[in-house]
Amino acid sequence: MSDFLDLHDDAAARRVLYCVAGLLVTVPFVQAGAQIWPLQLSNIQWRFGAANALSSILLLPFLGLSLLMLMARGLESRGLSRSIGAVSAIFTLGLLGSLVVFALDALQLKTIVSTQMSGAFNSTAVRVGLVTVVFFLAFAFLTLMSFKAPRGNSSPARRSSAKSGKESSEDVGLIIGVREG
Repeated sequence: MSDFLDLHDDAAARRVLYCVAGLLVTVPFVQAGAQIWPLQLSNIQWRFGAANALSSILLLPFLGLSLLMLMARGLESRGLSRSIGAVSAIFTLGLLGSLVVFALDALQLKTIVSTQMSGAFNSTAVRVGLVTVVFFLAFAFLTLMSFKAPRGNSSPARRSSAKSGKESSEDVGLIIGVREG
């Protein structure tokens, strides 16, 4: 049985997948950055809006890092896996800090929001808080899985050679031909 996609032998596929993963991670931040620019860190309304904008883009970076993680496992690259774990840990810590700041900002802003806007404010605050918690957990899980070593060898050729005691890294197949005549 052959692998669906063997990344070891296909450099072009690896480059495409790296490019796709990089775009999934970076493009959403460029788009959100365009929405929240210029930075106004001392403005509480700006921080609330920035948290709203940034919480809505977290799925794509998570998918990009997950794709890189799958590639690292497929290529059996511990260095790439640990790099993804480090980036994911930065996301995890950033989300934890932003959740604390967002909760404090939301409590402070609630006192100055008009009664007409309180429903929209409350629903936005709950949505941003829940999304941040969900992605905090997702990135924390990705961090743990990135640093966890895979059990056993992942390639079928290595598993079959390990069982038979052979050191060959190539599959040996039987070629059957049909004789005409």
